[in-house]
Amino acid sequence: MKKKLIGLIIGIFSFSIVNASSATELKLATFEPPKAFIASKILAAWATKVNQCSGTLNVKMYAGGVLGSPPKQYDIVTSGVADISWTVLGYIGGQFPLSSVIELPEGYLDKEMAGIKVIGLHSNPGYQIHMKDTKVVKPADFKGKKMRVPSKIAGTILKTLGATGVKVPAPGTSEALSKGVVDGTPFPYTAVGSFRLFDVTKYHTEVNITNATFGLIMNEDKFNSLPAGAQACINKFSGHAFGDWASGLIDNQNAIMKNEISKRDGHEIIIASDDVIAEYKKILAPIESNWLKEMSGKGLDGDAVLNRAREIITAVEG
Repeated sequence: MKKKLIGLIIGIFSFSIVNASSATELKLATFEPPKAFIASKILAAWATKVNQCSGTLNVKMYAGGVLGSPPKQYDIVTSGVADISWTVLGYIGGQFPLSSVIELPEGYLDKEMAGIKVIGLHSNPGYQIHMKDTKVVKPADFKGKKMRVPSKIAGTILKTLGATGVKVPAPGTSEALSKGVVDGTPFPYTAVGSFRLFDVTKYHTEVNITNATFGLIMNEDKFNSLPAGAQACINKFSGHAFGDWASGLIDNQNAIMKNEISKRDGHEIIIASDDVIAEYKKILAPIESNWLKEMSGKGLDGDAVLNRAREIITAVEG
């Protein structure tokens, strides 16, 4: 009986080794640190869902930008260095112009996504202003400030307000603030925890100044090479199944981080008044019309995308 039991255990163990070795590895890249919220709670969880569903895939995460820097996330997927990547579409200059609609102050991509499979898209809660030493509340307060620029439109917004834009990848924000390379940064509250900004920021002003579009993208040829069952499992957790699920987790984490910041000594959250928000809208209004002209120049229907984005925002916010 003991020999049979040992044989059964060895047989199961051997099968698991064969199963693991025969599984198709998919490299999932992200520039976020391994313990950051997106990497640990969303991407790792998504990979587990797909792996458990398929039984033939091993989606393995490579966090911290080890496969490529933040601006290279699209390139590493199209070149095959990574099979899947989670990235900020705004980092990929000019590649996805329509997706930048979500970055406009106040705030159908098939042509833009040629060559890649879009697993899912989502945005963040509004970007607030997080400053190291000085309060920034009114538009005039930005004059002369060195601000981290997360995207092209964000850079235009900050320049219009009189700030000097400095390009710093998200993972380098803490160091840039610590060394005085920048005075502040637009970010949702979630990023304060993910990128260790507690010790390098004091003032947090709510102005919902911009946003970003994030995409979980996959090399299309790699997807097409997978067996039908494996494809079905990826599709099962794609589209709204990914975007709505990820957005819900992010919204909840954003509220948690805001609450934590509000309780920390030495931190102050400032909520801009309606009059101040109206001042921002007046100054930044031309950015929207300029974006529409840019989309038109590219032969893209910016009006339709902007109107649809507003419909979605209204439906979500009520």
